[in-house]
Amino acid sequence: MGTQGRNSVDRIDAVVKTLDVLEALWQADGAGVTEVTERTGLAKSTVHAHLTTLRSKGYVVQEGDEYRLSLRFLSFGEHVKHAEPLYEASKTPIADLAEQTGERVLCSTVQNGLGTVLRTCDGDRSVPSDITVGTHTYLHCSAGGKAMLAHFDEERVADIVDTWGLPAFSDETITTWDELTAELETVREEGLAYNHGEYLPGLSAVGAPILDNDDTVYGAVSISGPTHRLESEWDIDDLHNQLLSAANTIEVNLLFT
Repeated sequence: MGTQGRNSVDRIDAVVKTLDVLEALWQADGAGVTEVTERTGLAKSTVHAHLTTLRSKGYVVQEGDEYRLSLRFLSFGEHVKHAEPLYEASKTPIADLAEQTGERVLCSTVQNGLGTVLRTCDGDRSVPSDITVGTHTYLHCSAGGKAMLAHFDEERVADIVDTWGLPAFSDETITTWDELTAELETVREEGLAYNHGEYLPGLSAVGAPILDNDDTVYGAVSISGPTHRLESEWDIDDLHNQLLSAANTIEVNLLFT
């Protein structure tokens, strides 16, 4: 997904261009100067200069005419992942929930107004997905995202919406402030959040927040699967109890990390 916020801030152009080049290489899984130029809209000479600099610092490798991100990024990813307490605290509960339900289970947190997936675990009948560890997601169209939003104060929710908007991903996506605030009130009352095909048609999810003792949001855990399966095959109370149990176990684990 694109993660370009709406707010204008003071930025260093050269840094922005470098990051654009890196993101283009990541999205293309490796590319030549011409393709990076097309993806970024930068001048070919600018792209070449940035790639040369990145290669000299070890962040990019060149194979013939193609440039790729180097393995140096592994150290960054591992450091960031393990520095997040929720990553370790969610390991066993997420795996257990995926085994119990057979569905795909995600543990996410929020940073800079976007959801970030920290863990995924697939059950034995999970639907394939391009959402993996590190994927950024809009909060208003995911079960986990709404579970987190519901426990933010109105000012923070408004700031997130002002920054990222409420883009539509399907006919079911919430796209207005009034719809969103009404939905979040329901989430607070019921303790669970739902996504009924709001991100991908035919795919539903249910999410629960992960909170500390004063309701500060650590993240959320969610179960996703085909709409017909989650809404007809599963006993709703059973599914909800398993989800809430997993969220509570993670909360307890966080007390000891």
